[in-house]
Amino acid sequence: MSDSLRAELGKVLDRYDEQRRAALAREEKVRDEDAQFLAQFAGLRRSVVRPAFEIAAAMLAERGHRASITEHELSVGADSKVAEAAISLHVAAAAAPGAGQHAPARSLSISTRHYNRTVAIDAGRPMEGAKGTYVLEKLDPRLVEEELVKFVAAMAAA
Repeated sequence: MSDSLRAELGKVLDRYDEQRRAALAREEKVRDEDAQFLAQFAGLRRSVVRPAFEIAAAMLAERGHRASITEHELSVGADSKVAEAAISLHVAAAAAPGAGQHAPARSLSISTRHYNRTVAIDAGRPMEGAKGTYVLEKLDPRLVEEELVKFVAAMAAA
């Protein structure tokens, strides 16, 4: 192999290796940011959302309604379907007299949207566009409490 061929192939392969290293570094950065986002959500879920949901569930139970809380982490199924990290408050309102024991269950869920690092608040009502989707920093006690009050008010009005 001639020296010029070695030199030219060496340059080409050096550029390729540098592009590959840069791509791997970008992928690692994205994985690290995703992991950090999910860890922050888990912390907020534990310190902000769950305590508010527990207070609401206890108050609802005191009034004869059934309430439960479920949580799960981000997962990817065998079919590559993504289940976002979430926490949900499920409520079956005590039915009106003569209408049976409980109304159908309704849920208030706060879940991640890992692809754009936001959280969605879904109370089972139609959303318009990005309404109900927030950056993680907006998920504070005030927002959670407001959404809980709206959720219970809608349930009571139904």
